[in-house]
Amino acid sequence: MTWSPTSGRRPARARNPRPLWPAVAAATLMALVSAPPAHAQQAPAPQAATSPANAPAPWPRTFETSDSDQIQVYQPQVDDWNGDVMSGRAAVAIGAKAGTPTYGMVRFTSRVAVDKPAGIVHLASLTITGVEVPTAPDKAGLIRSTLQAHLPAEGMTIPLDQLQASYAVNKELAQLKTQPVDNTPPQILFASTTTIQVPIAGQPVLKPITGVSAFKRVINTRPLLLLDEASTYHLQAAGTWYETTSLTGTWIVTPKVSDALIAAGKAASDELAADPLLSSDGKAITPPPAILVTTVPTELIQTDGQPQMLPVVGTNLLTMNNADHAVFMETTSNTYYVLISGRWFKAGDLKGPWSFVAANALPKDFAKINPNDPKANVLVSVAGTPQAKEAAIAATIPQTASVKRDVTLNVVYEGTPRFEAIAGTPLAYAVNTPVPVIRLDTRRYYAVNNGIWFVAEAPLGPWHVADVVPDVIYTIPVSSPVHYVTYVRIYGSTPDAVIVGYTPGYMGVVVAPGGTVVYGTGYSCPGYVGTYWISCPVTYGLGAGFALGVADGFAFGFAAGWPWSVAVGPYWGPYWHPWGPGPWGPGPWGPHPWGPGPWGGHWGYTNVNQTNIYGRWGGAATVNHAWGTTWNGTGWSGRDWRGTTANGTAFTGRSAAAFNPYSGNWAAGREGAHANPYTGDRGASRAGAAGNVYTGNAAAGRESAGIDPARGTAHASQTAVTDNHGHVNVDSRGAAVDTHTNTAAAWHNGNVMVDHDGNVYRHNDNGWSRNTTSGWQNVDRNTDTQRLDDEQQARSWSQQRVDNFGGGDRFAGDNFGGDRFGSGGFDRGFGGFGGGFRGGGFGGGGFGGGFRGGGFRR
Repeated sequence: MTWSPTSGRRPARARNPRPLWPAVAAATLMALVSAPPAHAQQAPAPQAATSPANAPAPWPRTFETSDSDQIQVYQPQVDDWNGDVMSGRAAVAIGAKAGTPTYGMVRFTSRVAVDKPAGIVHLASLTITGVEVPTAPDKAGLIRSTLQAHLPAEGMTIPLDQLQASYAVNKELAQLKTQPVDNTPPQILFASTTTIQVPIAGQPVLKPITGVSAFKRVINTRPLLLLDEASTYHLQAAGTWYETTSLTGTWIVTPKVSDALIAAGKAASDELAADPLLSSDGKAITPPPAILVTTVPTELIQTDGQPQMLPVVGTNLLTMNNADHAVFMETTSNTYYVLISGRWFKAGDLKGPWSFVAANALPKDFAKINPNDPKANVLVSVAGTPQAKEAAIAATIPQTASVKRDVTLNVVYEGTPRFEAIAGTPLAYAVNTPVPVIRLDTRRYYAVNNGIWFVAEAPLGPWHVADVVPDVIYTIPVSSPVHYVTYVRIYGSTPDAVIVGYTPGYMGVVVAPGGTVVYGTGYSCPGYVGTYWISCPVTYGLGAGFALGVADGFAFGFAAGWPWSVAVGPYWGPYWHPWGPGPWGPGPWGPHPWGPGPWGGHWGYTNVNQTNIYGRWGGAATVNHAWGTTWNGTGWSGRDWRGTTANGTAFTGRSAAAFNPYSGNWAAGREGAHANPYTGDRGASRAGAAGNVYTGNAAAGRESAGIDPARGTAHASQTAVTDNHGHVNVDSRGAAVDTHTNTAAAWHNGNVMVDHDGNVYRHNDNGWSRNTTSGWQNVDRNTDTQRLDDEQQARSWSQQRVDNFGGGDRFAGDNFGGDRFGSGGFDRGFGGFGGGFRGGGFGGGGFGGGFRGGGFRR
């Protein structure tokens, strides 16, 4: 369970708490220890997995070559990752179980499928391309044949964090494709009181309201904004009506709301639902906040009271501790720096004028910010830092899915399809539909919807899933409003399905020159304005930012206004949804299976990098997601997974969550199991929680048990927590046993890795040593071990992230206990903004630190 102090909601708690499961008896543990290995009959191979086991198998992975000999494969080191193809190397060891092994290197390539919310990579067709054993070349053939015999036909799964961290160490940033984004500073404004920014896309465009004569509607903004015959503007926001005679002037709370205004507002909302700008729990903001209407790209930076500047330890920097963005002063020059959408701007005064600063031209003290500092996530936007490099690498890794060919698409235009040329290309795009439709020629049209490419012979269709897209589409320039489609790719196809994927660029993340990630291209346009308004991608006004924490990895999302529980979200491309009941589809504002967040709800709760847009297709894309709403209003989500690891361990698991907004009851749970028919290693774990939002009572617990006959170890444990009207009780118990001593003491099962030349190294408390014909030899202190150190640190960080959501004991999910599920948090244990994103990464310098820059959490 998580809680955002800024949202004003405390953790949900159960009505009548009690431990979720009975205590695990000691007899269970002893039965596990004494139980014989399950060698008699191997179960049928399960279906290939696209999601992880509850607890990923540890490294190294062991394969027996005979009764007395074995091979061990160490954690892979990724050299290249291009879409759904990966290549790399791994250290291997071969020898007698009770003796001293010989070390070498295996090179491999594989097709991969990525599930970012679950945090796993499925290696679907692992191929060994080379084996090198410098000290015993004659053993290379045995290693190759043994591994080929043991690799399961359905592939294997590895935590994404382990592979991503390794790739970040080995990939040269200069090889990444960057985009020439526009870095023109937006209007930057500061407010010290609660303020809502209401953006209008250019000058206001007025449209009549059906059946209403005394009011017109400003159509090119999402909130409900009306103009009456007396030239007074009326805005409905945060549960309050406001008015002003000048859009950019001072707004006041309407003293008395007329019946005519109420009727006009209802008629306008019936035509096209507006964003009510309510709090995150759907309620009015009290007291009513101030209003700021903007007609040009603007970023509003809010402080909780007057700005407070505090020193950043170990630097000459001061930070604005109570701001919802990252705001610094460099004291040797008395210059202010602000971080907005991944871009740095500087000025001698908070009133400006502001100018852009390249990430590699910042004062050196920014790179000195301690990774554990509350502002540490700004390091993602400081060129040359490990955080910046891994963030850039993460932006190249796609979320993939296998899509059924019978998926259909219906594109709705406002009137006759209208196309405008895309500068620098022979292409044109449709301006009067929210779906990006690209015209190649008069007989070929391509469209992207929720990460899938479609093709048709006419703009009205019929549309079919495409299995190839012409290369010219990927030349659409960064200045085009539909540039984001270039981040959706097709990787392959079968007679029944097409393998597709998208990188974070589809959601607006771009790798800028210099190798740091930014949100948005910086280019702006008013969008299409007809009877309805279709937004262009926007860069500013959302509080867009990034985070990269030791525990949680790379993340990005939107935080503008969330300290005060209200904000305008993005409305373009994959963030768009049918606001209806206009031409785009049914349904008013509110939870809707197609948006605005992936599962309904606001994008402000979401770590977008852990969002799987393919979940919107349900069973049409093989992502094993499901969600819905029951007849009594209970929203729910769930997923399941199964598969086999490289060493033959079968695993299965499932998770689910539900919430009823009327009763306030909520629940979430997760369970999993694994078994290896060869080794007898098996185990199971589960976790769950239940509670009630309104009473505050809750109960939660977890338990696990396992056995490894080969090592003679077993364990069982249980923890339960209850909260009954503020009386908290914690009960934890468990036991473990080792029936015999590990006979493979001569093997080193620690941090072993291999360089590009096949040299094998290991790391311990004494530093690095190299494997030679004379055994392990200490590496000379003058040797450059930076690459080894980086790989070792990456493994340490990635394992912490894996541990953070593995084992079946994490079940948050976008402020779970509130009213949203999944969308980037459920599967990996993330909570909501300022909830699960906590500590050095999120909530301590990112989403609540560098994400918003700092100070989102007070």
